[in-house]
Amino acid sequence: MICQNLKLKALLTKHAKEILHLLIEQNISFSILCDISKTDFDPPLPPDIAKNLDALTLFVLAGYTFESIELGAHNISFEAGFGAQNFGSLVTIEYDGIVQILLQDSTLVQEISLFLNVSNPHLYNGLEIANEDMEGLEHSFFALSSNPKNAYLFEHKDDKH
Repeated sequence: MICQNLKLKALLTKHAKEILHLLIEQNISFSILCDISKTDFDPPLPPDIAKNLDALTLFVLAGYTFESIELGAHNISFEAGFGAQNFGSLVTIEYDGIVQILLQDSTLVQEISLFLNVSNPHLYNGLEIANEDMEGLEHSFFALSSNPKNAYLFEHKDDKH
């Protein structure tokens, strides 16, 4: 499947980094949906907070959190507070762990997706990804059977009498 292609993954990772750089350069707050398995916390989050994080977790980068952003060669990091006691931790997310970059549109009162990493397996949570060969065969069969000139290909030998 193209979504798991290594070249596509590399391109998407580079694209995420470039978009983040532009948003920071333009001083535009944003949110990122990330794969928590590609995210580190320093210091580690207390268990009662960590257990509440989903496989895909949304971080809103505005205010102090936005001001603390640093873009590294392979990751983005920022300071954030968690839980009722605002437990502080440095969050570091690998670029390939960024699933979506969102902007809040104040005129439409909704979020706009600037980036979607289609190579992240969490997007297909519970879905079976079809085998490319089988998918190709199904498309070929459909194309052949859709053309009336190919009807003879689907006749049974007994039907020719």
